[in-house]
Amino acid sequence: MNHTYMLNQSKKPLFIRIGLGIFILGAGGFWLLQSQRSVADKILTVLPKFSIGCLAFVVFLDCLQIFFMSVRFWFLYPKEHRTKIQNVFAAMSIGQTLNSFLPARAGDIYKITVLTPKPSKPDFTILTLTGILAADKLVDLTSFLVLIFIFGSYKENIKSLSLEGLGSWKWLLGIALILALLWPIFLKKYWSRIKIWLVAFLKGLKSLFSPKQLFFSLSFAIFVWLVEALALQQLSIYQSYPLTLTQCFFVLTLLNLAIAVPISVANIGPFEASIAFALKKLGMPLESALAIATVHHGLQVLSYVLTGSMGWIIRRLN
Repeated sequence: MNHTYMLNQSKKPLFIRIGLGIFILGAGGFWLLQSQRSVADKILTVLPKFSIGCLAFVVFLDCLQIFFMSVRFWFLYPKEHRTKIQNVFAAMSIGQTLNSFLPARAGDIYKITVLTPKPSKPDFTILTLTGILAADKLVDLTSFLVLIFIFGSYKENIKSLSLEGLGSWKWLLGIALILALLWPIFLKKYWSRIKIWLVAFLKGLKSLFSPKQLFFSLSFAIFVWLVEALALQQLSIYQSYPLTLTQCFFVLTLLNLAIAVPISVANIGPFEASIAFALKKLGMPLESALAIATVHHGLQVLSYVLTGSMGWIIRRLN
């Protein structure tokens, strides 16, 4: 009985996200049809501009992005515990698919659970893999910021992004700082256990101090972002509004800010809205912007399903 109750409780966040995603998508579609019927008609008109070759190439680029993510993660492994690249690809591809459809970053939990050696090694535990995942996120963010500055996209971001609401962020940062100072007091009796956990976690961050590992990981992290920018650029070409890489990274900045906190299944709604908003800021007609946003998201989800299926087959064969 308790098991059934807990299972039903765990399903609630997923149902809420599915409902919210459907509501956002439905509300957006209803608004388009009611108040922007001419725009909706124009979107249907511009969709055929995407050729089969274009769509196939974008799917290939999106699948390649997952492979580069896997290699990036693989290079962050401690050399003495490095697993096969196909194992990391299987975990990464399935994990990314789960992240799209399940709540609370379930895919990340899946990645570290599957990649943890069984039985667990004393110097390489699930906490070590959690540290590697944290290092992976840091490398990912760093490479994105590097590319934004290399291509000068930050200039467009400064012009287009409002800094209103900065005061509320100061309050949030202040509260976070107070909690950081007080947490040792509340967790005093658990400190000896926390130190063991912390040491295991920090082992996963060791690769960040290895110049060779960091270089290769950052290189593939840059490839990840370049591939997504190229996919976006490819779609824009077929709408007769070709984007520069500088503009692509401006769009990706707004996109990643919008989906930083997942509120719907597969980020339906915020994904399309943020891309359309960014493209419209760059002077693209709304119908072309929405067509690109919808197709880009659809092909990305399709690529997650394809690579996730490949990952599942690899795991079955192993």
